[in-house]
Amino acid sequence: MSIWEQFEALEHVTGSGSALPALPLPGAGAGAHYLAKGSADEPVLLLSVQKRRVPRIPLGLRHVQVEFEVECAVIDREAVDGFVTATFCRAVCDPTAPGLHVLFIHALAGAVEGLPPNLTPGEADSFFENVVELFRAFSSPAKTSVLGLWGELLVITASPGRDALVTGWHVTPAQTFDFSFPDAYLEVKTTARHNRQHEFSLTQLRGNLMPTLVASIVVEQSDAGENVFELASAIQDSLTPHNRVKLWRLLAQSVGSEAEGAGDVRCLRTAALNSLRFYDAATLPSPEISASVDQCISNVRFSLDIDRVSSLQVFELNEAWRVVGVGSIG
Repeated sequence: MSIWEQFEALEHVTGSGSALPALPLPGAGAGAHYLAKGSADEPVLLLSVQKRRVPRIPLGLRHVQVEFEVECAVIDREAVDGFVTATFCRAVCDPTAPGLHVLFIHALAGAVEGLPPNLTPGEADSFFENVVELFRAFSSPAKTSVLGLWGELLVITASPGRDALVTGWHVTPAQTFDFSFPDAYLEVKTTARHNRQHEFSLTQLRGNLMPTLVASIVVEQSDAGENVFELASAIQDSLTPHNRVKLWRLLAQSVGSEAEGAGDVRCLRTAALNSLRFYDAATLPSPEISASVDQCISNVRFSLDIDRVSSLQVFELNEAWRVVGVGSIG
């Protein structure tokens, strides 16, 4: 059961006063840090902290509020009397933005792993300085299309080495290639059209210093499909703690202020996997730029219908994974 599913299963208990139903978070010892459910069913991150000599002003961001020292009570079935009351640093996700809740939970719960059981004020400050950009991403413009992100996540799920794929995944969505490995690049193109018409930059197909593969995916959108958050949830258990944090951070950066709407974009995973094709970028046609003006022209982008290109070699899946260096299936 994923942490999101565990959170959804939390129920408010009649007669428990202000105590919130909560899940102890792993990695820091029993009774240290919790994921709680607020009175409006919003997620609340509670980090056990030492008291400060000088109180810190609360941090207010769009969709997230942080208080650095509050007394809270949680329901913990493993505690001696079923309750824990302590001083916590409390981060609350906006109850009016339910589309952000799954992202908030996965991103912050993963970041908590490895924290000591009772944070000093400096450790609490450092934690929130590291994740404040994640919070700010909720109010920033989207860095990529949801459909493009869905395709990148699909390729990760299809890989025999998911952790290696996430390690090679771009640091920011603005990088030239979606994945960079020691000996190869991988660019993912996703379309909801019935033909493989994709948008490219010239630098993705020409002048590369290493072999470059293009993964082409044709998706079918359906309410019976999966969204980007569900694909990420399916991936995360295969990842190291570091890459789990990276996965959810990149999701937040990619969808930005469109996170709530991102959950509405659903595609059929099996159909998309059946459509997945890998091509050698060097064999795909592209505009020819004359050497006499090559130094004057940049940022060339164009649309290419791969289905209309004759005699293209399609890589077998195992060969594609071997080229990018993540092993093979079977």
